[in-house]
Amino acid sequence: MTTTRRPGRPKDLVKGDAILDAGWALFIEHGVEAVSIEAIAARAGVSRQMIYRNFADKHALFEQAAARKMLAIETVEIDRPGGREDTLEGALRTFGIAIMSYLASDTAVAFYNVLAEELRRRPNIAQRFYEIGPGQMIADLASILAGAGDRLVIDDHVKAAEALFGLWQGGSNFAVSLGVDAKVTKQAIVERVDYGVLLFMRAFSRLNL
Repeated sequence: MTTTRRPGRPKDLVKGDAILDAGWALFIEHGVEAVSIEAIAARAGVSRQMIYRNFADKHALFEQAAARKMLAIETVEIDRPGGREDTLEGALRTFGIAIMSYLASDTAVAFYNVLAEELRRRPNIAQRFYEIGPGQMIADLASILAGAGDRLVIDDHVKAAEALFGLWQGGSNFAVSLGVDAKVTKQAIVERVDYGVLLFMRAFSRLNL
């Protein structure tokens, strides 16, 4: 009886990591469609046969590489500024600066640009990305807001979290993705987050009622 091995992490972990690293680097540089299995093999220092023994095609390789990258995003440690984390405003400021700094990083921008090319072809990747990326971020922020019921008047914490994130982001995502004043946009993250927290507190604070 012949069995078909399910696609997944290669048995040879060292070569598997080399293949995934090489594939992801080439996908970022050229886009998925422009990259050949031969190019990935050459970059990884393995044979074409080694790649095909572990992945059905380059799209399966992309899916595995993207899953690995999303896991890295899920567990990423971001340097967080100190000073005011013991207050609600401080907690929101810490969260905002951390997430906006990551979203503006070269690593994140490259990941999103490459991922977007494949989303329409592979909705399962899009769903997974949303769940552990934007979806989890909004859920975490909503949890912070829900724990501040004595300070805030909010009827829907998820919607409020989305509104606060919108204040932080503004048009910065377009500027960074398009490379328009990207450096200036990154330098203004702290100022933009502080202003967003200020506006949010004015809108939802019990003291303003």
